[in-house]
Amino acid sequence: MKKVLIISYFFPPANFVGAERTDAWAKYLHEFGYYPIIITRNWNENQTDLTNKVINNEYSIEKTDKYEIRRLPYKYSLRDKLAENKRFRFLQKALTFKELIFSNFFISALPYANFYEEARKVLSNQKDITKVIASARPFQLFHIGYQLKKDYPNIHWIPDYRDEWSTHAALQSLTGVKGLIQKIEKRSELKWLSNATFFITTSGLCRNSISKLIRKKGHIIWNGYNEVIYRDKNRKKSKELIITYAGTLYPYQNTQVFIDACLKILSLGYHLKVRFIGANVVEEKLKEIQDKTRGFSNNFEFINRVSKERLKEYYAESDLLFLTEYTGFKGWLPVKIFDYFSSDIPMLLCPSDNGVLEEFIQKSNSGFIANTVEECEKLLIEFIKSKERGESISLERNMEYGKQFSRKYQTKKLAELLESI
Repeated sequence: MKKVLIISYFFPPANFVGAERTDAWAKYLHEFGYYPIIITRNWNENQTDLTNKVINNEYSIEKTDKYEIRRLPYKYSLRDKLAENKRFRFLQKALTFKELIFSNFFISALPYANFYEEARKVLSNQKDITKVIASARPFQLFHIGYQLKKDYPNIHWIPDYRDEWSTHAALQSLTGVKGLIQKIEKRSELKWLSNATFFITTSGLCRNSISKLIRKKGHIIWNGYNEVIYRDKNRKKSKELIITYAGTLYPYQNTQVFIDACLKILSLGYHLKVRFIGANVVEEKLKEIQDKTRGFSNNFEFINRVSKERLKEYYAESDLLFLTEYTGFKGWLPVKIFDYFSSDIPMLLCPSDNGVLEEFIQKSNSGFIANTVEECEKLLIEFIKSKERGESISLERNMEYGKQFSRKYQTKKLAELLESI
């Protein structure tokens, strides 16, 4: 079996989206002829904060017949300690700024510089490894990939962009100190990607903009879903219609149509509850929704990030899973849509992106679409009345279409790309 070295800052047991992506590669690559060796850091069980002290922080190697995982000690820095006290926020920001600047020039400036030394150890001792993947964020892992290629010219290294870096639309109008950092990082991105074989990313939108910048061919490996968990459609639920949104809410997401429709329905006396789950809700977006729904605060619940097991419980209580367009980001399928799909609970896309989100929902028959307040109001009232009659809101999914987005299928595509080198 051929070996591939994967460098990933995020990995289970951490509770981050990035951890799920590389975890799938660890689970499935052996089925397609590759034995992955993963370099990551130590994490606490279900950890959702980057700077928590790690309980078991010893260097360890876990070997199975499917994969090898090398977990490195997490360096609890002065910056991490200062993050615990708001009085030192300025000093903490200064240290962050120093790291952001110097990491463009020196790997040793990274708090996870031990990833580079561990990768060198692996490549020096196992000469048969000729393929390396660096999965970012953090994007400074690309510096490690770049340097490894210089140290070991026979290897092929592949950057994995889970998101865009300097090409991200939100960074283009930055000025001042943030604008300076963005310019430096753009230069670093061009330099570090110069000796990559090709890159992989999570959407056509990202692939096109990144390829335009770095002049390298890109391939899409969707985040995907693990498996569809079929729910008990006859399970008794609360009398009110429950709609759940899980994950980050960004300023460029259009929630107004959905919120306005919900408020109209509530003002008519219908039973409805909306849950927003996710500790990383952007503050200004959260405030916007809370201000708008203040008169019905009992009907809108804001919950911090929860474990995967608890999230599944929230899903099971839900009748619909809310999804909305990402303004200015056509061509992007967020991780959320795959999680929603795997729950077997209908989605509500409101309003539509008139692009890949709508296409996915329609072709997989996994949800409903409403583009105006009136359309959304009418749809939700129909669902409320159906629930009052004891009827389940369900759809028969097109699994023939949906199976191509499973993490296992996407891992097969990754293996085929590795084989093409």
